[in-house]
Amino acid sequence: MKTLKKKPAENCRKLTTALKRKEIFFIAICTGFLFIMVSACLAGDLNKNVNEAFKLRMNGKVDEAKAQLDQVLANDSTCALAYYELARTKHHMMLGGSGHKPEDILSTIEKAVKYDPNNVIYANYHANICFLNAYASEEKASEYAMKACSAYETVVKLKPDYKEAYLYLVEFYGLLPAEMGGNKAKAEIYAKKLVEIDDILAAKAQAVLMPDSADKVAFWTDILDNQPKSAEVNEELGKAYIYVDDVENGIKYFEKALTLNPENNLPQLNIARVYVMRLMQNKGDKEKNLELATEAFNKFLIENPGAINPLQAYTKGWIAKVKGFTGDAEGSKKIMAEAKALDPYFSMAFGTPPLNLYNPPEEISHYFGSFFRPF
Repeated sequence: MKTLKKKPAENCRKLTTALKRKEIFFIAICTGFLFIMVSACLAGDLNKNVNEAFKLRMNGKVDEAKAQLDQVLANDSTCALAYYELARTKHHMMLGGSGHKPEDILSTIEKAVKYDPNNVIYANYHANICFLNAYASEEKASEYAMKACSAYETVVKLKPDYKEAYLYLVEFYGLLPAEMGGNKAKAEIYAKKLVEIDDILAAKAQAVLMPDSADKVAFWTDILDNQPKSAEVNEELGKAYIYVDDVENGIKYFEKALTLNPENNLPQLNIARVYVMRLMQNKGDKEKNLELATEAFNKFLIENPGAINPLQAYTKGWIAKVKGFTGDAEGSKKIMAEAKALDPYFSMAFGTPPLNLYNPPEEISHYFGSFFRPF
């Protein structure tokens, strides 16, 4: 009888224990779910703040954008997106003479890569900044160049169809001297990869690897015969003509590229830059070059009223410089002030500003800008 009396009590204890375990398990699940939800909300808020900082920068409020990014990182020192956008902001400011250095930009983007190593957007920009440091450094040029090659190889591992990264690898391995990491065999391998991905970029890679004595006008003319409606091919043929000092034909094919793809407005800026380059090289009639450069820069502004502030400011900055060359100091000062109002850190460089600074922070950039050629 005693045994029978114990059983209901034992069963009750077992039931109570089981219920408690289920309760604890349920609480743990809810807590974990709540933690994930809160973390996601916080990450979403941080990403929203980063995107707002990007918009501020695009609207000329660069200092405010940087301050907002600094605040995001004060709240979360592991936010990779904020480090990426901060690196681009410093790069933007450096081009405008802020005093930021390439090494500073590199250390910032390295933190983005550290906290999100599988993000191809950060990896690609990191590789680009590694070579910017090679370009700017005297003592560590070889070290940074090799680091850039390695970094771009990481990019194509993360995204095997990233065609612009392959083209950078072709340029670096194909054009750098061996002591800086140049490797013709590797360049050929990456050029072949492009054949599988994009025929026009494959042609660009082939052109990179051609000897200096090669006739690149003939090369691009042959390709144009098969792809007459390609804006890219027309633009490349225009560049080939510019490099052999045939400005008339160079401009002709830049204009064809603009007609075929009006969304890409950089050829118009390149037309203006051709005349500026001729001024720098003391080629042709100075007054005519000044007139044509001004005309081409103004055409960009007229035909692209919705262009982003950094490009509008860069263009106005060059118009101001050209006015200065003509002796119109007052007109130069006025237009320079207009440029600064649009973007106080607009690029003062000869080259067009790199477009990988201006796409939204969570969007993959397909910009390619040669470190070895002016166009």
